Amino acid sequence: MKSGSGDDPFAETDTDPEPESDDQQDEMAVETESTDVEATTQPDIPYKFRRDSVKQDRKQRPIFIRPEVAERESTFLRNLEDEVGEDVYKTDALEAALVVAMDNPDLVAEELREWGYDWEQSAASR
Repeated sequence: MKSGSGDDPFAETDTDPEPESDDQQDEMAVETESTDVEATTQPDIPYKFRRDSVKQDRKQRPIFIRPEVAERESTFLRNLEDEVGEDVYKTDALEAALVVAMDNPDLVAEELREWGYDWEQSAASR
């Protein structure tokens, strides 16, 4: 029979490589195990590096702010960048500020009291 397109491409031939020795198989097993251990012992990748864009996995929420608060935003961002030692996206900075506020409702309540919250009705009518 002629060799060519009719031959079985999966048939075993004398040119197949020799089976791996026990030592080679042990080395491969060690490499696989160490890779698995490495993957599980590495710390979680921070959010900044897990995303493709600053908007990824975020919902846009409208927020209305007064002019005096808007004027403070650029100073806040500069100070924050000085603290962390690198540029910070405004979206990240504002979301982080919101998270810090959520973790510290007492600080938010203090600010709201300065805005007039928690006033007694009688004090407001005087």
